[in-house]
Amino acid sequence: MTEAELIAGIKERQRPAFQILVDRYRDQVIKTAFYFLGDMADAEDLSQEIFIEIIQSIYDFRQTSTLKTWIYRITVNKALNMVKQRKRRGIFFRIGSLFHGDNPLNTQDYAEPVIQTDAVEKQETRTMIQKAIDKLPENQRIAFVLSRFDDQPYKEIAGIMNISLPAVESLIFRARQNLQKQLVRSFPEYKSNL
Repeated sequence: MTEAELIAGIKERQRPAFQILVDRYRDQVIKTAFYFLGDMADAEDLSQEIFIEIIQSIYDFRQTSTLKTWIYRITVNKALNMVKQRKRRGIFFRIGSLFHGDNPLNTQDYAEPVIQTDAVEKQETRTMIQKAIDKLPENQRIAFVLSRFDDQPYKEIAGIMNISLPAVESLIFRARQNLQKQLVRSFPEYKSNL
């Protein structure tokens, strides 16, 4: 089924078109959402909302870009909105715990020592890198994630973000510089490589 036929099928509310849409784009939508959210369950839940949004707003799709680019745009926007909601909830939780004296994060006064294994160290490294990526300015983070984790070409990223190709190159360059600066604090042994 061509892209034009798929769009027409979705507009006509044809079940086979819905199934083709999901089959064709589900994995990429979940993958992209995961890189922004860092949680597979949340990414899968959000993918359902994204496909509902696509079906409901297909009439707004002006076809100035490819369907794939438009779907990426929706995915990135919804994932970023979820990240913002999480941050707001986290702030309210912390404020609430100040007033109620609850601090479920520190339920044990004394933790048992943990023997570091390679798997644990790798997970800690991944967590530090993810936190560094999360601290990037929003446009840098979007461009970097789409390039690095989704393997999108710069031209496609420009379409998704609705910016020029040189702007994408600049965002990714600045994102890499900012990540290096942040990660040198955690890994000082790499400072000489900068």
